[in-house]
Amino acid sequence: MEVEWSRVVLAGLPIVIVGVLMVGLSWPAMKAMPIGWLSAALIAGLAWGMPLRWLTAASLGGLINALDILLIVFGALLILQFLRVSGAIGSIGASMTAISRDRRVQVILIAWLMVSFLEAAAGFGTPAAVGAPLLVGLGFPPLIAVVATLIGDSTAVTFGAVGVPIWGGFEPIRNLVDLPNGATFTTFLREVGAFAGFLHFAIGTFIPLTIVMIMTRIAEGSYRKGLAIWPLAIFAGGVFTVPMLLVATLVSYELPALLGALIGLPVFIFAVSRGFLVPRETWDFPPRKDWPEEWVGEIEAGAGVEQKRMSAGKAWLPYIVIGVLLLITRLEYFQLTELLQSITVGWNNILGTEISQEISPLYNPGIVPFILIAVFLPIIYRLSRRRAQRVVRGTLKMVGPAAVALVFALGMVFIFMNSGDPTDQDSMLIVMAHGAAEIAGGFWYLMSPLVGALGTFISGSNTVSNIMFGAFQYNTAGETGLPAVPVLALQAVGGAAGNMICIHNVVAVLTTVGLLGREGAVVRKNIQVALLYAVAAGALAWAFSPRLLELIQ
Repeated sequence: MEVEWSRVVLAGLPIVIVGVLMVGLSWPAMKAMPIGWLSAALIAGLAWGMPLRWLTAASLGGLINALDILLIVFGALLILQFLRVSGAIGSIGASMTAISRDRRVQVILIAWLMVSFLEAAAGFGTPAAVGAPLLVGLGFPPLIAVVATLIGDSTAVTFGAVGVPIWGGFEPIRNLVDLPNGATFTTFLREVGAFAGFLHFAIGTFIPLTIVMIMTRIAEGSYRKGLAIWPLAIFAGGVFTVPMLLVATLVSYELPALLGALIGLPVFIFAVSRGFLVPRETWDFPPRKDWPEEWVGEIEAGAGVEQKRMSAGKAWLPYIVIGVLLLITRLEYFQLTELLQSITVGWNNILGTEISQEISPLYNPGIVPFILIAVFLPIIYRLSRRRAQRVVRGTLKMVGPAAVALVFALGMVFIFMNSGDPTDQDSMLIVMAHGAAEIAGGFWYLMSPLVGALGTFISGSNTVSNIMFGAFQYNTAGETGLPAVPVLALQAVGGAAGNMICIHNVVAVLTTVGLLGREGAVVRKNIQVALLYAVAAGALAWAFSPRLLELIQ
């Protein structure tokens, strides 16, 4: 089929517009995404002949999908906010930082394991924004704290917020996927998650070592002191990525990062407390008077962390219960998955079109277990009714910008996917896929993670990246003759790598440590790691895709 490049350019124009607004003009997603949706609607209506009724139906389908995702965002952030105001997060941090004075051990604990846990439990920009100030409180230079936590907030991202980037990000392609007899879309997504788990295991295991080496390189111009701790750093990587991989392949895509962190954290803390693989020589930063101006900002390093206000067990309790409930509702042994998924709310043939969308509220982790557990937290942590209400209102305000961005991003994608149906022609999405296949061909394994990273860099979210490009990646896989599972897994893994440099996260974290304005310095230090992560994932998929598919299917 001959590619009409003018239509390819026209179809991709809304994505270019969003990119220019967010990267070139530094617009937030909540302002840029409505413009992207409007441009997609105008192009679909004028160039593809999509009737107004279909445009409205596609946008409503996106709204329903967005509500499904926002339930998780709200529930996850609500739990985290209750833990913050009650002092539980301070207790968690203090219990972790008392085990070693070696800055290399501390950065592995906070920037890798704690950040991965926070990503698994809440996601959406909270992990590095919590981890970086904690490191600064321990005496880390603010710039190094930001660089380290952003690099650490990567491997867990694909499975962050209990799997939202997988099941929420790829939900728009549910009706596109050609499933074999007896297979379900959930099974398909589990294969995507399992493939992504293998890639993250192979690359993410080395992220703690990368963090330490970059930290010592910035601090004293050499990787040597960071490399010296390589046995402990690789061990720290493995205690998270091994259980993550096992859960991704044996259970589901919602739990790998959460259970990986809940297993990895205590194992690592116990090992370090017993001196396992810990170097005899303790490493620290140069004296404060020798720190370059680039390292420091408005907030003084070493101001201290929040003191413990409760036992570590009580602080960790909500997330332990969350892990147990998710296991019970996701493992086939308990036979609850089909029951919870059978209760649906939605809209079939929206406005008389062929577009339908539904959600399963009881299977949504935002309701069970997040909001369910959040109801009891004010009692457990003895918060007053007024204080609990302030937490709920504050969380709703935090979710507001994400809600606007998600609603319009999903509306734009649904327009992309359905633009050709009313007039029986290729949709805007398929036209873009034709162009990508013509350019990349069999090399798409190498391009796919870079597209995912670009999406996260632009939008600030792996979930939104998957929403924007998931259907495009699926169609491109079909056009190039590649299996869809590895290509979508590479989209998700690339999006996780892009999290290290996405503008929104960089700005948010710099703000928390008083370094706003140093965005360029942080991106320059992290971009090589992000690109290497994405390229390595593509190369691994290219080399081992057939064998990995046999293992997970």
